[in-house]
Amino acid sequence: MTIRNRTIALFLAAALAQGAAYAQDVTAIMNARVLTGAGETIENGDIIIRNGRIAQIGADLSAPAGATVIDAAGKTVTPGIFAPISALGLSEINLDAEANDIGPDQEVGFPLGAALDATDAIRPSSTLIPVNRAGGVTRAVTAPAPGDSLFGGRAAVIDLTGRANSITRARVGQVVSLGYSGAARAGDTRLGAWALFRETLDEARSYAANPNDYVRRARDGRHVIADLKALGPVVAGEQPLLVSINGEADIRNLIRVKNEYGLRVIIVGGSEAWKVARGLAAANISVILDPLANLPAQFEDLGSTLENAARLNAAGVRIAFTGTPSGTHNLRALTQLAGIAVAYGLPYDAAIAALTRNPAEMYGLGASLGSLATGKTADIVVWDGDPLEVTSAAEAVFINGARQDLDNRQAALLRRYRDLSRGDLPFAYRGD
Repeated sequence: MTIRNRTIALFLAAALAQGAAYAQDVTAIMNARVLTGAGETIENGDIIIRNGRIAQIGADLSAPAGATVIDAAGKTVTPGIFAPISALGLSEINLDAEANDIGPDQEVGFPLGAALDATDAIRPSSTLIPVNRAGGVTRAVTAPAPGDSLFGGRAAVIDLTGRANSITRARVGQVVSLGYSGAARAGDTRLGAWALFRETLDEARSYAANPNDYVRRARDGRHVIADLKALGPVVAGEQPLLVSINGEADIRNLIRVKNEYGLRVIIVGGSEAWKVARGLAAANISVILDPLANLPAQFEDLGSTLENAARLNAAGVRIAFTGTPSGTHNLRALTQLAGIAVAYGLPYDAAIAALTRNPAEMYGLGASLGSLATGKTADIVVWDGDPLEVTSAAEAVFINGARQDLDNRQAALLRRYRDLSRGDLPFAYRGD
């Protein structure tokens, strides 16, 4: 055999081997109740996963030869939970400053805000990732928080595989505080917060229009070039603002500013958003809300109601969930918040969409994530019951089509300390 023929033979053998490997990379989830996230329920549904994507979905499909088959009879299958806002990978231990990189300390006068980038500090090895993955969370937005500045920096979408390269998309949004949290950073007045917000947008526009001229111009030094540069995609209408805001009057003002500057906006909080539901729908502003918020923790929350989600959804506002008890450490509790929203009037299918499809669409990832359809990324969860019930658990979790390990630190601690009579435990942890 000539060198040329040997090379061709080796190439063909490698190609056939690779093809065989791909052919074996097939999983069939069969006989499940499939909630697609797009409002459709498939009874006795089947999903064929091939090479990280959904190859087929429907009823009465046949499992391909050689596929790994999961009999999900009596189970419920949904898209993976997509957490719309968190500090996952940035926060580890709340009481230890060294273990947190959420944002700058307000007491040190750190000069930057909008220029901060979550991707610079995300830790894929965070112990919080396996814990939340075991609860069905497959993607999350992780975002910094504002320090002295109104602006906190740029958020990123990550997957929860825990792999080193887990960033799905960097710089998906810019964090900003308005309402009273903004006022606290601007002379303790909302007037100051809105004036500073507009001024910063104007400066960012001016810088984007002619950076060289802007740098040569005499300035008072209040606006840092790095921040203005980071706000370029915001003022161009390319990158959404994640606006922490609650009160009705502030939200109405936000709609005006959004239209004036041509911004993309996602509200985080929105405890009184239901009062402005039609205006939010008309302005195409999504709301990430806390379904448990029904008491006025502060003056701007006086109109809080457990029906906030239902009323916004009825008006055509795209919603998603956040809040206690589903903070970064417990994003897996988002399903419980969705169940509460259903109890107060939100349609069930809308709650599933708020956990899955809506966050993906908010961040421009709806074409590949957030729902179950042919060709989409296979982020899938098999539940042992109704996913919105407190007693239900995830039995299998797939991210990018790969089945994930559901073990985690909490489960390991349970195994270790369940039997306190064991002699191999540290002396202080042995039973009487």
